[in-house]
Amino acid sequence: QLARWNQAQTAKEPVEIATLQEALAAEKTKSTAKKTWIFKADNVRDFAWTSSRRYIWDAMPIYVEGKKVMCMSGYPKESYGLYRKYSTKAVAHTIRSYSKFSIPYPYPVAQSIEAANGMEYPMICFNNGRTNKDGSYSEATKVGMLGVIIHEVGHNYFPMIVNSDERQWTWMDEGLNTFLQFLAEQAWEEGYPSRRGHAANITSYMKSSNQVPIMTNSESILQFGNNAYGKPATALNILRETIMGRELFDFAFKEYAERWKFKRPTPADFFRTLEDASAVDLDWFIRGWFYTTDHVDLSIDAVHLYRPNSQNPDTEAAWERAL
Repeated sequence: QLARWNQAQTAKEPVEIATLQEALAAEKTKSTAKKTWIFKADNVRDFAWTSSRRYIWDAMPIYVEGKKVMCMSGYPKESYGLYRKYSTKAVAHTIRSYSKFSIPYPYPVAQSIEAANGMEYPMICFNNGRTNKDGSYSEATKVGMLGVIIHEVGHNYFPMIVNSDERQWTWMDEGLNTFLQFLAEQAWEEGYPSRRGHAANITSYMKSSNQVPIMTNSESILQFGNNAYGKPATALNILRETIMGRELFDFAFKEYAERWKFKRPTPADFFRTLEDASAVDLDWFIRGWFYTTDHVDLSIDAVHLYRPNSQNPDTEAAWERAL
């Protein structure tokens, strides 16, 4: 296993360090020996770890601005058909994508561990995704697993590095992460069926009676997924694609991540950074999308038609008849 770990340091594809065969053999025995593990990490706000003799473990490196990041996965035999093919590659893709749109990944490792559902911690996250007993899986299962992995690995950036108060302003954590998840999913493969990010996917919520402003305290939100995840992600996508343009928005968003990494930003810090980094007045957009549930309500009051007079009676008469 140590030889495989050393091989993985320069591999182009994930290398199995603890193999499927070794995991199958290990699950038949149980060690009573005690082991002591010592963990050390800089600039982390939380901590989690996991251990199982049933884990298959694979890893590969990527480089972010010259710094090596070991991307790896741990999973049981029930997930082998999916995780062996996709998990570590999805971790690597997420780190590359998020580093492009925010800040370079500062930690030495990023791990995806198969579990019952998704949850995030610095450098490690837990994600669902198991095959059928015969090893087969549906496209929906694959897409769902990839989305969870990208989302939970992405939480390294928001709120683990850009350390917003997710209890008070959940959208600063989940909404920003869901937006970058959307960008990463679309870059994973053409036509990826992202659940959130496209404007069309949020319209039914925005027409419903359950809608409350995004800036509502998290304990008072009626539809958490739509309010804290979907609507903020859509707002940022509209800013990027329609209001500001990709180049200007990307510059301002990266500036926010850079300014507030390992600090405690508030919503005002986010809004202010987008505005002063881009030199664009966004007050009207922020007020409508984040502070109210107002919708576009326009009607035509009157129509006035103006045109130059040709000074030719025949031309003018013909034009009047045409009306």
